[in-house]
Amino acid sequence: MPFRLKKVSKEPKMDSVEEQREESDTWGKPIQKALQKCKELEINFLALDFDQTILEIHTGGHWKGTARELLPHVRPMFRHLIPAALDKGIHVAVVTFSGQIDTIRYILDQVTDRAAEIPIRGGFGGHKTFNYEGSGSLAGKQAHMASAAEELEARNKGLRLKRASTVLIDDDKTNIRHALENGVRAIWLDPQNPLQLLKDMQRLV
Repeated sequence: MPFRLKKVSKEPKMDSVEEQREESDTWGKPIQKALQKCKELEINFLALDFDQTILEIHTGGHWKGTARELLPHVRPMFRHLIPAALDKGIHVAVVTFSGQIDTIRYILDQVTDRAAEIPIRGGFGGHKTFNYEGSGSLAGKQAHMASAAEELEARNKGLRLKRASTVLIDDDKTNIRHALENGVRAIWLDPQNPLQLLKDMQRLV
C-alpha cells in the first residue's frame, strides 16, 4: 500500500515568541541582502536541493521516521529564506534525488503558507518522479530544474525562467559543476559551514 501522510496541524516554528523574534533578527538582514542581490541580477528562480541543504542531514531518500520527526532537521536559515524569497517575487523549487515527495511536501507546508507554489522534482535515473521531454541537459539537477521551470511558467502567465535567471543551491559539487557548465548560476552549500551561503549569494555576479 502506498505511503500516505495524514494531514496534521502546523507545528510552531520556534519554542516561544521571544525565540522566534530572536531568530528573525538573526536571519532577517543577511537574507534580505542576499535576495536583493538576486533581484539586482534579475534572478527569479531558486532551485534548492533537499538532503543536506534544506535539511541538515542526508536521508538518502529513505527516511523511515515520520515526516513530523524530520521537521527539527530543517536548517533555520531555510525556514526564513524560502518564505522571504517568495515574498520578493522569486520563485522556488525543490530539486532532489529523493523520491519521498510526500515527506518533502509536508516539510514545505510547515515552512511556508505558500508551499503549494513550490514545485518538487525528485528521483534520479529511471526513478524520477516526473517526466521531462525537453532537449536540455539531463546531467545532475538540470532536468529537475527545467521541469520545475516549465510548471512555474505554465502557472504564471508571462513568466520566463531562464538559465541566466536561475540559481541552484546544492551540497553536491557534481550537481554544481553540471549547472555551471550549462550556464546556470550555482552555489555550493558547505554542510560544515552553511551560513556561508548567504554571503555567497551576496557575491553573485
